[in-house]
Amino acid sequence: MQSISNGTLVTLTLVALAAAAVALAASVALAVALKGIRGRYAQLLAGGPEGEDILLAVDRHLAAVERLQATTELLGREVAGLRQRISTLVQPVGLTRYDAFDDIGGRLSFSAAFLNEAGDGVVLTGINSRGETRAYAKPIEGGGSVHNLSDEERTAIELARGGGVQVAPLGA
Repeated sequence: MQSISNGTLVTLTLVALAAAAVALAASVALAVALKGIRGRYAQLLAGGPEGEDILLAVDRHLAAVERLQATTELLGREVAGLRQRISTLVQPVGLTRYDAFDDIGGRLSFSAAFLNEAGDGVVLTGINSRGETRAYAKPIEGGGSVHNLSDEERTAIELARGGGVQVAPLGA
């Protein structure tokens, strides 16, 4: 049997004491952390800082979520109704001004198309001459008409279907 020297025994004892000190420090740190966790857990079960029961808090939040869902559904239906209503309104307008006759300047004649999203509406045309001004209104369905359309009226319809108020001179 071999014998261990006193120096080796002292070293081993010191290493064991250091390991025990580290283990003790870790145990204290874990105990402090566990105490904090237990405190937060007890507070959670008690319902928070105001003492509200957690089940009551969850019920209150669920009721709030249900109210928000109902409100969202209502708003969705209202938006859909507004979109449908807006699609029937005159939105884009196309306007073209031109000289209908060679001897009249100033581009006083015009064609204006007033259409909804479907391309339904009316095109109004005013033709200016020296002695008179004539006005015409032609119904438009789907961007076309049962009446013959002039180039200027077709231009006004194209402008309106393009999405905004625009003025396009012809032959300028």
